[in-house]
Amino acid sequence: MTEMVASFATEGPRLYVCSTPIGNLQDVSLRLLDVLRTADVVAAEDTRQTRKLLTHFDIHPQQLVSYHEHNLRDRAPDLMRWWSEGKTIALVTDAGTPGISDPGDDAVGLAIKQGVPVVPVPGPSAVLAAIVASGLPSLPFTFVGFLPRVNRELRKVLDDLDRALGSVVLYESPHRLVGTLEKLAERWPERQAVLAKELTKRHEGFARGTLIELARYVTEVHPRGEYVIVLAAVVSQRGDEGVVEATSLAQAVAAVRRAMAEGMSHSEAVQEAALSHGVRRRDLYRLTLP
Repeated sequence: MTEMVASFATEGPRLYVCSTPIGNLQDVSLRLLDVLRTADVVAAEDTRQTRKLLTHFDIHPQQLVSYHEHNLRDRAPDLMRWWSEGKTIALVTDAGTPGISDPGDDAVGLAIKQGVPVVPVPGPSAVLAAIVASGLPSLPFTFVGFLPRVNRELRKVLDDLDRALGSVVLYESPHRLVGTLEKLAERWPERQAVLAKELTKRHEGFARGTLIELARYVTEVHPRGEYVIVLAAVVSQRGDEGVVEATSLAQAVAAVRRAMAEGMSHSEAVQEAALSHGVRRRDLYRLTLP
């Protein structure tokens, strides 16, 4: 039977999924600090990194343990035992939100199976920070995280991105950045993109251009730090004679919203924007439903 599991209605065990700063400690939330101070257990991707955060804010948890991709199964019995004892667990990663390209999904799934409330503690996000500062349309967007390393798997993901709606957000490490941008440029050389570096940190920066321009740029510098790549929206439409046209669906979505704000009906705005931008009216209608 379906039922609503209340997060705060009663005392007892809980799993707090905690977003931590992605670089700038001033982005920490008061709620996060309160959860870290009061949780019975803090489960961290890397206890060394988390201890720096805790020490900075003079927080001394009752118990700090590791929880990462290599000990998920071994740690599961501990989580279940702590919950059975009525304890609260604060799950954190090195930076950002658990479960977003970081460990976390398993703990959340385990808590749900045990009937333990899962409480999100929102905070900084590299995904959102990158897309809102990119200058590219932010709705809709597709988040991919890190691309696969195996070429066969990579090709499949890129094939899927040919049909992705809206902008596309990727994560990348400095030692893979050059190779990744080269592969993306081979596929979409003229596709507009934005490269965000070290978000919220001292050396934060943004580079904008086509993928082939960005691929050339990173070969001239020595990439350091963490990167987010935002790709402009491109949708391939196929007709009887193959690929007819590649257009930006996000631009059409923005056109519909502008027209509706000026008083045009939804159906009229969709029809006009679909013709102007060469996108399928059905897709545009679905994405812009009031």
